[in-house]
Amino acid sequence: MTQAMIPPRWLIGLSMAVLLLHLWLLENAPLQMGAGESMGKRVFTTRVLQIRAAPELPPAAVAVLPAVPTRPSARARSPEATAPPPATSAAIPTPVEPPAPEPVLQVRPPEAAASVAQAVPEAAPLPAAVPAPAAAAAPLPKDATQVARNYAVPGSVRLKFNATGQRQRLEYQALGELLWTHDGKSYEARMGLTAWPMSRNLVSTGRMTADGLAPERFSDKFRSELAAHFDRDKARVSFSANTPDATLLPGAQDQLSVFMQLAAMLAGEPAKYPPGTSINLQTVGPRSAEPWVFVVEADETLNLPGGQQLARKLVRTPRKDFDQKVEIWLAPALSWLPARIRITQPNGDYIDQQWRSTSSP
Repeated sequence: MTQAMIPPRWLIGLSMAVLLLHLWLLENAPLQMGAGESMGKRVFTTRVLQIRAAPELPPAAVAVLPAVPTRPSARARSPEATAPPPATSAAIPTPVEPPAPEPVLQVRPPEAAASVAQAVPEAAPLPAAVPAPAAAAAPLPKDATQVARNYAVPGSVRLKFNATGQRQRLEYQALGELLWTHDGKSYEARMGLTAWPMSRNLVSTGRMTADGLAPERFSDKFRSELAAHFDRDKARVSFSANTPDATLLPGAQDQLSVFMQLAAMLAGEPAKYPPGTSINLQTVGPRSAEPWVFVVEADETLNLPGGQQLARKLVRTPRKDFDQKVEIWLAPALSWLPARIRITQPNGDYIDQQWRSTSSP
């Protein structure tokens, strides 16, 4: 045999190594074979997975879940990884937002509805067929004879009178004056009668209100002064003559302010006081307070020292012994202030004042 036909040693060694490796693999291969199975046949077990379709939900029940942030991997940070995946043939349903909830109407029983209505800032308008509730009626005054009246208080003025009178069967003549001033809020009335060497002065001061005059103090001075004080907060009248207090009624006047109050009433609504009408006013004197009821009589034309005046006569008739009889004539030309005043005492004494002139105060 020639040297060229003998293989080299390294090739023989390599072939032996490959052969030994194949034998080791055939003996140690991890193959599982069942009974009756041959060496070259491998058995595979197949499992069937059953996939159930998810039930269809109504659109309103589909909720949109917020995306959960995940930490991107190193590969996802590359531009290729952040690109959106390619569209597939399967259609992905678009999430449907649930509709806004409908307002809930809560029905409450009538007794609960009343309390709820008070807590609601703006109540629903009433149906057209339901009339709006009427305003609460104003409380009635304590004096049932008082009624709603309109007043037109005369402006400031000075009236002068000629007076004739009788005292203890002696006749006399005197001069009288009525000074009436106010500023729209408070007033002062002064009536003086002078028969030398004597004089008498009445003074009334108070406020002007929606109900006419509201006296606060009345004084009567002949030889000495006697006064009455009106305490409207306590509804009483106190007297300086050391006589008991009297109850003060709504609309009360004094023996001087009553003339201006009647003038304001007739000036405000003259047609409301035809002949036969009665006007009841509590009237306060220097010693007591009592009701004076004036009865309206027919108009008269008076011949007075200052000229003729058409006037409406009102009479306060005595109700008991020692009451005065008071007659007044209110003239429209004098803003319904007195054109004549006659006061008669139970014993027959009297004083009669008749208008002479008018001037500014």
